[in-house]
Amino acid sequence: MGVPLLPLTALNARADMQITASEGFTLTWDGNEADHFSEEEAVPVPANLATAAGATAFTSSDLGPLLNIPYHVAANLNDGLYGNANSWIGGDAPNAFAGLSLGGLTTLSSFAFGRDNGNNATDPNGGQLTDRCLGIYTVQITRVSFPDATTPDTGDAATGWQTVGTLNYAANDDEVSGELFTAYYRHQFAITQGAGTTGVQATAFRILVPATGLNGGTDIDEIELHGPATVTLDKDGDGFDDTVETALGFDPANPASTPEGNAAIETAVEFSFYAANGKTYTIQESEDMTAWVTVEENVRGKGVKISRVYSKAGKNKRYYRAVRIDA
Repeated sequence: MGVPLLPLTALNARADMQITASEGFTLTWDGNEADHFSEEEAVPVPANLATAAGATAFTSSDLGPLLNIPYHVAANLNDGLYGNANSWIGGDAPNAFAGLSLGGLTTLSSFAFGRDNGNNATDPNGGQLTDRCLGIYTVQITRVSFPDATTPDTGDAATGWQTVGTLNYAANDDEVSGELFTAYYRHQFAITQGAGTTGVQATAFRILVPATGLNGGTDIDEIELHGPATVTLDKDGDGFDDTVETALGFDPANPASTPEGNAAIETAVEFSFYAANGKTYTIQESEDMTAWVTVEENVRGKGVKISRVYSKAGKNKRYYRAVRIDA
């Protein structure tokens, strides 16, 4: 799934937004800004991989529950709506991030995000919001089998998070959408890994944000993930496109170098609990039953048993619990 995307060319003239790609990656922007913006209520987001079946949002923490408000939560990252009332801000956990699990290995060719790209008519804070958007954003991908909030930052996408690059939103060039650079609107960036590819292979995507919490925490109203607009080449004819082979460490020009038959036995744990109908739960894990880390939020009960499978790869013993967050 994806929306047509014209080839993006890096712009170096934007003094107030600097892009730095990690070795082996390209990260580019063609100057697009505030695409799909509307001041009307319930501004829709274009169809993308983040809103497709199987995609799940996860974060370091959420501000909404701390303030007892229904927004500024992880679920808003891919709810298909722009605007502050449909946005996320991190809570009190350090090293804040917003991520999306894709439910399987997927080719990503671009991503988009913004602080407030619409719904100015009915937002409870009123009008266009321009704060909570400056600073350095770190863009990362992973290819582990069960990515979530506990996946480690290893520098290698095969075992954890790997950095694609950084976006430094230093300041606003202007406050006019679609002209120079205005940090609080939506911007879309293209990503590739390896020569001749049209994207990167990932099971999940996340953005490490500049700040978190009530006092100045970064706000994101939506993260969009788009696939390539065209079919990727398979130069060696082995049945795997060049993007897949490059990402997995195979030679896309050599038919004898192929991921076919590349199998592994993965270790996982299944956690189950009975959830009351209409109630909301948070699932947490711990190494010692003292310090708990949230792995999934806003799990809605239906009066039946809920089951989840979490990877144990690279982890020691883990304990799990479900915590009801409403009365």
